[in-house]
Amino acid sequence: VCDMVPLTGVNRLLVRQGFQIMRQTGNVGLRALIDVSRINGDPNTYHAGFMLGPRINAGSRVHRSDLGARLLVTEDAEEAKNIAWTLHDCNEQRKSLQAQMEAEAVQKVEQGTHADDPVILVDGADWHTGLSGLVAGRLKDKFGKPACVIAYVENEQGGREARGSGRSVPGVHIAEAFIAARQEGLLEKGGGHAMAGGFTMQPEKMEEFRAFLNAHIGAQLESSKANVVTAIDGLMTVQGARAAFIRMLQEQVGPFGQDFPEPLFLFQNVRLHSADVVGESHVRVMISDWEGGTRLKAMAFRAVGTPLGDALLKSGRAAFHLLGHIKLDTWNGQERVELHIRDAALAVAQDADLERLAL
Repeated sequence: VCDMVPLTGVNRLLVRQGFQIMRQTGNVGLRALIDVSRINGDPNTYHAGFMLGPRINAGSRVHRSDLGARLLVTEDAEEAKNIAWTLHDCNEQRKSLQAQMEAEAVQKVEQGTHADDPVILVDGADWHTGLSGLVAGRLKDKFGKPACVIAYVENEQGGREARGSGRSVPGVHIAEAFIAARQEGLLEKGGGHAMAGGFTMQPEKMEEFRAFLNAHIGAQLESSKANVVTAIDGLMTVQGARAAFIRMLQEQVGPFGQDFPEPLFLFQNVRLHSADVVGESHVRVMISDWEGGTRLKAMAFRAVGTPLGDALLKSGRAAFHLLGHIKLDTWNGQERVELHIRDAALAVAQDADLERLAL
């Protein structure tokens, strides 16, 4: 789950059984991390991918790479608790380092001379190689196109080498671009899969590599324009978004993950009652069916400053079509249904041509 392995075939059986075992885990380290992460209810793929995995991995991102292994092998409950809290602190430090690196990267994109390129390619002399992929993912989300982030390390010969990570969008196989660049002699290493990859190169080949990427990915984008579609799994109303239905999906259809995504539901003609900013970058709205009735909280994560966020914050009480995943939020023993918004379109009454406001 944490390494984006496809959840198909036997992998789905392994993951399903794994979570059943995790619910009664005797691993004191994992139990301590679940407690520190404040996971309520049974652990699932969301908890693994966004709460447990990042904490286990956080030590290596701030030069404490032994902590994750020590946590999972210890049989001492007190030691497990201390390591779990240390990993939690490492993860908070990682978030701070990532936020700073991300802000610098965004500034480079917005103030640079390559804003119209089909792919983002930025580098930083003091950036952390362990954060390159995370920042590339943020840039991809913010600007809506493939992004590559490069940091520098000292090689075995005492010189500098550039190590980069890339994240892609539907319709662009980023690893194919890296492999082709390696075959052209621009990269020393390069590979990955369709949506993510990594590479190593000599710093002096940066601009030649940029030109190659622009040509290769530009061609992919051009050829895929007519083929990139979003598959909608079903229509949903606010009244119909019930906890029992979500539990049925999770227990009988899940687990969801890479190559087996959770269902996408379209909420048609919903009314926005309020919209505000949560934290620094998330947009929260309260919605109901157009006819009224039950209200539902909906979240658009990291949407501030994006077309999606602007549409939700500035369109008042307009009617929207919202596309997203329905989730169960468990807090203090209470279950609440909420919508995690993926996309939105302003609803035009009885008109099939919708004014696109987001992706």
